[in-house]
Formats: sequence, structure tokens, C-alpha cells
Amino acid sequence: MPEFVISSDRESMIAELVARLPFLRKKAKLSQRQFGENIGKSRQKISDIERKTAPMGWDTYLAACTVLEMLGAFSESEDAWYFEAKKKWF
Repeated sequence: MPEFVISSDRESMIAELVARLPFLRKKAKLSQRQFGENIGKSRQKISDIERKTAPMGWDTYLAACTVLEMLGAFSESEDAWYFEAKKKWF
């Protein structure tokens, strides 16, 4: 499936992350600039995603999840959606 075509499952996963992104990013102690640098996006793009004025692509979702997980931002009790979604990535 081409990268620009996103399934409804992936859309749901992305929406869940976008809804919690400001909280998770702050929990990881990253500014928008630092987070963007870690995932290959600009500070402005992160801001746009967090304000829901720009979409998040699947590649950005995977990069964001990887960085946030490595920094311990996800908690099994608060972010069960993430651990369930991760099973469907591939």
C-alpha cells in the first residue's frame, strides 16, 4: 500500500497519538524543537501537528512513537491504546 494511503486502523492510531502528543512530549522532557530534531521534522511542523492544523503521516507516527517509547513516555496504565496499536504496525 502506498505510504500516502492510510488505512482506517492507522488513522485511528495516529489520531490517538496526536491527541496525547503534547503531554507525551512534555513527559519525555522535549521541546517541540528537540522532538522535531529527533524525528526529522521542524519545530513548526510539530506545532502544526499538535494544533491539528497539519496531518501526521505514518512515517512520522512511527518515528514519534519510537522516540517517545525510548524516552519512557508511554505508560502501560495510561497508554494501553499504544501497546495495543503497536501490535498492528506491520
